[in-house]
Amino acid sequence: MKSLRKTAVVLFLLLAIFMSFGPGYAGDVDLDKIVVTPYRYYESLENTPASVSVIGQDEISKSGVTSTVGALSDLPGVVVRDLLGNGSKATVDIRGFGEQAALNVLVLIDGRRVNEIDLSGTDWTQIPLDQIERIEVLRGGFGAVLYGDNAVGGVVNIITKRGGLGPLSAKLSAEYGSYDLNKEALNLNGTIDKLNYNFSTSREGTHGYRNNSYLKGSDFSTKFDYNIEQTGTLLRFSQAYNKSNYGLPGALSSANLAKFNRRYSAFGDDHAKDTDYNFILGFDQKTAEFGKFSFDASYRRRSTFTNFIGANGGYNPIIKSRINTLGFNPKYVFDKSILGLGNKLILGSDFYRYDMQSDTFDLAVEKQSDNYVRKTSSALYAQDELALHEKITLTGGFRYEDIKYDFNYNDYSIFFPNSPVDSKKGLKAIAYNLGLTYKYGRGNLFINHNKSFRSPAVDEYFVYGVFNPGLKEQESKNFEIGLNHRLFDFLTFGVSGYLMNLKNELYYNPATFSNENYDQTRHQGVEAEFKAKLPLKFRLAGNYTFDQAVFKQGDYKDKSIPMVPEHKFNLKLSYQLTDWLDWSFSSNYLSNSYFINDQANNWPKIKQSFTMDSKLVFEKNDYSLVCGINNILNEKYYEYGVCNSTTGAVNYYPAAGRNFFIRASRKF
Repeated sequence: MKSLRKTAVVLFLLLAIFMSFGPGYAGDVDLDKIVVTPYRYYESLENTPASVSVIGQDEISKSGVTSTVGALSDLPGVVVRDLLGNGSKATVDIRGFGEQAALNVLVLIDGRRVNEIDLSGTDWTQIPLDQIERIEVLRGGFGAVLYGDNAVGGVVNIITKRGGLGPLSAKLSAEYGSYDLNKEALNLNGTIDKLNYNFSTSREGTHGYRNNSYLKGSDFSTKFDYNIEQTGTLLRFSQAYNKSNYGLPGALSSANLAKFNRRYSAFGDDHAKDTDYNFILGFDQKTAEFGKFSFDASYRRRSTFTNFIGANGGYNPIIKSRINTLGFNPKYVFDKSILGLGNKLILGSDFYRYDMQSDTFDLAVEKQSDNYVRKTSSALYAQDELALHEKITLTGGFRYEDIKYDFNYNDYSIFFPNSPVDSKKGLKAIAYNLGLTYKYGRGNLFINHNKSFRSPAVDEYFVYGVFNPGLKEQESKNFEIGLNHRLFDFLTFGVSGYLMNLKNELYYNPATFSNENYDQTRHQGVEAEFKAKLPLKFRLAGNYTFDQAVFKQGDYKDKSIPMVPEHKFNLKLSYQLTDWLDWSFSSNYLSNSYFINDQANNWPKIKQSFTMDSKLVFEKNDYSLVCGINNILNEKYYEYGVCNSTTGAVNYYPAAGRNFFIRASRKF
């Protein structure tokens, strides 16, 4: 109860402080932005009964960020951890899930699921910044009705660029920086009659901050839209190919740090290769004057090769895996008033089939095991948006999802082989949401209640080849209230408070060396942000997050969930030197948190971090130049840390030191 009262007091004080500034008017509260993610159709942000952040193409350009995860790191409620420093194994944590963050945040590209069914996480390098039109981040479980599995902490929907209107245009960009960073990209787009097209290709490379943290990657993507005006039909096709090779430097022990330095790697030969190809084929068809039917078919093939010769000490160090994903996503949007009340209803179905083949090999490249898993999920959902009044909108929805696993595992080890597995397992999951939005002259107020879920990843059922069929799906019941408000012409703010009660939260138990379900956990917190226009063309923006994740039952009752910092803030000061030149200075703070595996909170925390960055952005006509310094003070901090729960011995993943970059582009 103390933690709940603490959250309520913080939220009340923030609301009281903000409201004490007095009246203003609507103006620019960013509520006129159009979003897709909360609805799966275009809608104004002011009608959304949930916390949503929209990062547009112009904001990305002016911010000077150089990676997709970099664009997310300054958002309230979002913590980004880049274990290798090159983006290939970065995780985005929304609302405090620590080690399990990647499995509790759903990542979409143009509405297509990117999360895999195993523990490999999202490869953020497959989404170059130059291809992004905007990023929509929906915090909390409100999106689970429309998107289903994994949408517990939130949803990140990356919307890529469409073809441009008009004749062929091109954009060429290049970036260079510390640790031999180099990136080159080319984008072509335009229109031929009724066909919009976009072609993008890029390559990148870096030696990385640490030894053996190199990355070499390349990608190619296309996107086509063809509009048949006579029939009201829009045909869509997109495809993307991405390939990356990268080193796996592993963690650094305290002994490593004392003997060597932060850039050392004990595993100089460990490496991995990923190849990812996908396409989406779909259409939108208007029906009469009040609706639209859409259908998407998607296919993805992802192959990975990992070599853990050093980290695994010779125990089946080579892993080859392949996951094929087939998806079908029909939906219908009914847009017609009912009894004089504005109404939008979306009805849809999602079907995904995943086929995973994973084989392990010893040092002699002799096969030691093979694991074939087929996972299918079939879902039906409905969500309705009803305008009860010109200022009041009610949104509610329901989803039913049927999830099935088919496991087939064989162990060919000579000594102490694990038992073979030929087993099937089924899960039933539901999600629902109910939200209310009140629009007034200076902003909007919203409240929602929702239920979300996540199913176990296929390799959570296996630890060192031992099958654990008893894992249950994770469920979360969530409450949220928020306010977006304009105080004066020059000052806007947003604040929200949330409470998430989780049942069967999935985690790895270091005491039993297996994946298990927690008894009950609670995530609660407050997120606040503001934007201010100051005199002399200065601008100030910032946000603060209070995030508390604790165990509520069992052996760890009232203990904190590891790797969840309670406090985070970002503050950014920018100055418009001229119409075409901007300078910015930002500071970022994360409080300390417990190491992974320290559920009992027995050992000291991983230390807090405070970093400062500065960037200079030049944009004039068709030219752009961005240069910057990250981690100006050369802060020595750690993105991630793991400890031995018995001895307290710790292993660190060092973050990069002071580094520089410069990026130039030109449009033709």
